[in-house]
Amino acid sequence: MPIVTIDPQRCKKDGLCVRICEKVFEQKLEGSVPVVTHEEHCNSCGHCVLICPAGAITQKECPDEKVHPVNREILPSYESLREMIASRRSIRNFQKRDVETEVIEKVIGGACFAPSAKNTQSTQFLVIQEHNLLRGIASATAEWLGKTSRQLKNPFLRKLYLLRGEKSAEEVTRWISQFELIVERMRRGSDPIIRNAPVLLLFHADQSVAFAEANANLAVQNAMLIASSLGLGTLYTGYVVAASGRDKTIQRLLKLPKKHKVYGGLALGYPEITFSKWIDRNPAVITWR
Repeated sequence: MPIVTIDPQRCKKDGLCVRICEKVFEQKLEGSVPVVTHEEHCNSCGHCVLICPAGAITQKECPDEKVHPVNREILPSYESLREMIASRRSIRNFQKRDVETEVIEKVIGGACFAPSAKNTQSTQFLVIQEHNLLRGIASATAEWLGKTSRQLKNPFLRKLYLLRGEKSAEEVTRWISQFELIVERMRRGSDPIIRNAPVLLLFHADQSVAFAEANANLAVQNAMLIASSLGLGTLYTGYVVAASGRDKTIQRLLKLPKKHKVYGGLALGYPEITFSKWIDRNPAVITWR
């Protein structure tokens, strides 16, 4: 069965499908019905279905029930969207309040609309709410950071790391101090990793998918903005992401599908402390050519 078909009776012969997807469609003569020349290159993104004013194009993965009109009346203005982006802050203090399942689903639903290379939509989501599991992940991450700080104190290993040229000696020293502080706080009963958030949302994917990491972190950005619109606070859990790829204890706790890797993570919850102001960022460094 063909993936893409064009109904010649309904086609307006405007060539819009060719203009937005030359790798699949071709219009051999101006004013003629376009033809599908390279169906094997179709990514099932639905551009052709969405752009056709006559509804002449059928795409196997884009049935009518999945297509919706744009409600331009509720689209945010530049000013409102920029205000939300500028006022969003990383939250490290969360209320002792569960996040409703339907609210988490809305966050993930927004994340799913992030762009992905070749429309692979490779990102999958792991929602962790069980308190003991959250605590276990935080503790295992802190232990991994402690192990890393001890390795960086080893003169030989430290020299090898610095030879890679990624960090300066000052930065490594600062890392060691930060990691040791995290370990100490964890031992005292605090949670400097997930910050006692009621939800940990992890973004994972099959490592064999091209650009899986980029896809996941585009989804993370969408999720943060949707969460902000719903009154939630978020914190990017970089330590958990880093540790999950290297620590077998965390890998056993997460039970991800085989060959999957965590590429992004958010602590999620209702903020205990909110911000009523925002601060300018450094001016953008721009090169015009």
